[in-house]
Amino acid sequence: MATSGGGSTSEAEPEKIVIEQRLLKLDEVFVYKIPAMRTSDGHRAEDWNLAVPLATCSLIVNQRDDSLCINIMAERPKANAPPGATESYLFAQSIIQVKSDQSSHKLEHWVEPVVDSSRYFAIRIRDSRTGREAFIGAGFRERNDATNFRMTLEDYLNALKREEKAQVLHRQFEQSLEEKQAGEGENGGEQALPAMSNLSLKEGEKIHINIKGGGGSKRVTASTSNKQTPKKGLVGLRKPPPPPDADLATTKASSAEKKEEEEDQWGDFEG
Repeated sequence: MATSGGGSTSEAEPEKIVIEQRLLKLDEVFVYKIPAMRTSDGHRAEDWNLAVPLATCSLIVNQRDDSLCINIMAERPKANAPPGATESYLFAQSIIQVKSDQSSHKLEHWVEPVVDSSRYFAIRIRDSRTGREAFIGAGFRERNDATNFRMTLEDYLNALKREEKAQVLHRQFEQSLEEKQAGEGENGGEQALPAMSNLSLKEGEKIHINIKGGGGSKRVTASTSNKQTPKKGLVGLRKPPPPPDADLATTKASSAEKKEEEEDQWGDFEG
């Protein structure tokens, strides 16, 4: 947007997006004008003259960002309309802004259940024009409506707790990321490589190798010491085993000789 004083321009701030969600709508709620508390125990519905409500309205609960809006809507004749036509208008409103770190912004500051019934509540309302605050009574004919109203308030609190936890985790993640980037900047962005091990043999060291064989393991030692070798012939050599053909010939010869001896012995008995 151009300014009138010169040619400089300034960018307009982006508008904040407000998300509003309807959480609950009840068609019937009785509204009461309630007296001040007689004791510190809390509000009592029996003191409200329950047979004569101030108005019979409907109740709508909306969540707007982190705020919870309780809108009590009433009916009135519609102007310039046929007889019997009505229109809804805002009878009373309570805007709840719970903050866990402030004791004055607890849910009980805006909504207090009575001590003698589960279907009646004291709700703090505020006049947007004058800023004045006061308590009004709200009661439900059906117990299920009162239960739904109470559970809606609890869901709102649980959603705030989850959002606060998510924000804490996000801040912790950003902090750890900044610390990691700062550490990499101090190290020049490079990580030191580990020193390589020296696997070479020093002077005088030996290597022992175990070789598994049929006759057990034998250890071969590599050494630089000099050993004397025999000068005459080969020592420790065994005679090789005879070939298979020689064993077969020897067996056949011994069998023939044994057969001839048996024939000679039987020849002596022949006449």
